[in-house]
Amino acid sequence: MRKIKIGFISPYEAMVPMVEELGEKQEDLQVATKVGNLEEGVKYAKEMERSGYDLIISRGGTAGLIRNAISLPVIDVHMSGYDLLRTIMLTEGHSKEKKVLVGFTNITLGAASIINLLEIDMTVVTIQDANEVDVVLKSLKDEKHTIVLGDVVTVAAAQRLGMSGFLIQSGRESIMEAFEEARRQFVYQQKSQRLVNVMRYFLGARKMDMLIATAQGDVIFENWSKFPGSPISQNEWIELVNQAFQTGNSIFRTVDTFQIRVDLFQEQEEKVAMILFEDLLTAYPNITIEQIDQLPYIVTESAAMKRIKNLVEKPLMAKENIVLIGKAGVGKKELARYIHAVHGKNGFFVSVDLDKLDQVEESFANSKIDTVFIHLSQVPELKKVNELQHILAIAEQKNVQIIFSQQEVFEELKINLGMDEAVIIHLPSLQERTEDIETLVQQFLMEFHQELGTQPIKVRKNAIEYLKNMQWPGNTTI
Repeated sequence: MRKIKIGFISPYEAMVPMVEELGEKQEDLQVATKVGNLEEGVKYAKEMERSGYDLIISRGGTAGLIRNAISLPVIDVHMSGYDLLRTIMLTEGHSKEKKVLVGFTNITLGAASIINLLEIDMTVVTIQDANEVDVVLKSLKDEKHTIVLGDVVTVAAAQRLGMSGFLIQSGRESIMEAFEEARRQFVYQQKSQRLVNVMRYFLGARKMDMLIATAQGDVIFENWSKFPGSPISQNEWIELVNQAFQTGNSIFRTVDTFQIRVDLFQEQEEKVAMILFEDLLTAYPNITIEQIDQLPYIVTESAAMKRIKNLVEKPLMAKENIVLIGKAGVGKKELARYIHAVHGKNGFFVSVDLDKLDQVEESFANSKIDTVFIHLSQVPELKKVNELQHILAIAEQKNVQIIFSQQEVFEELKINLGMDEAVIIHLPSLQERTEDIETLVQQFLMEFHQELGTQPIKVRKNAIEYLKNMQWPGNTTI
């Protein structure tokens, strides 16, 4: 008997290693994993349906959306009591900040029992509809709650509001239960799927972002590699298609960070339009370009870090050029990312070494960049100083904030760049902020768990004291 082909669409990254480990042990199952929440998960489910998968497994709201979009059976990974207990215990010792668990009744009833039984200081709030999430979280934020436990949607909403969101993850027993349900479903609802387009292999091999549509705007085929979906609206690409049909010629457009090309070709009885999308930022592979969607967590138990956090959150700091001074690994880049996000910037955050500044200059013309983070390890030569001057002029013209990272103040460079008014911030080393060590440890453990799905680890008080007292020569990063 052939293996059952299962598409496992996880709404978050950390579930994947566990699914892959357990899937390899199921001799009758062939499990493929994708990470995609809500609409992105639906996109992957449709691809898997077209590729001949038998069933789809997902979780929560993503599973519900997929069920309405495809004809394959969809199995929901349920949230067990142990899943709740694990996340509650992980966050219980994270910090002294106010914590709240937000979810539907199927989550909060069990969570409330666990919290009451273990006498944990954590609020539980029940919602009836997903549309309530933002309103409820804003109210909780006003009540000084800063740490939120919940599902993917709740955590994402909390992070948009500047709160710390911790995801309630599914454990091994929940995943194995989903596999068993998939076997039962397969017995009664085996379905086979066919490929719907002869060009799929060709496009997949070349990783092209494109869609093919009729003159009426009906989509025949779409393939996405660098983009999660069409970067422009349906009305916008239909307008370009109409222009191509009216003129009979190819259409070219440049929009913000990507280029669009529309070509016509004959497909059976009618002409159709092929719309190609090219990401212009891929022309600059040696720089890091980020779209920061959530506020980075900055540990501020120490007085020094509290002062820095209060300073960078002032409205004026959204525009001023800033010089961050500190030893390697003190977190200069993470603070720069925090400055970018805390002021609600929607454009890109670009980080680059001095040798790549010429590429940043060129990318200004095609990119919606809000912040450029420039690392300087030493006083640059004259040629690079001239490039820096040009970059600062362009940045001022386009309202782009420049944040420098240096281990010491380069007075000569400051004068040459006319940056006497720049804000200089000195970041303390780890030995100068020992009050932050306990929360940093908990934060790193939580990040590892969220990213890798690791088992819970509790660090004893005497271990924390040992870390505080040791003469560690490094800082928070390598």
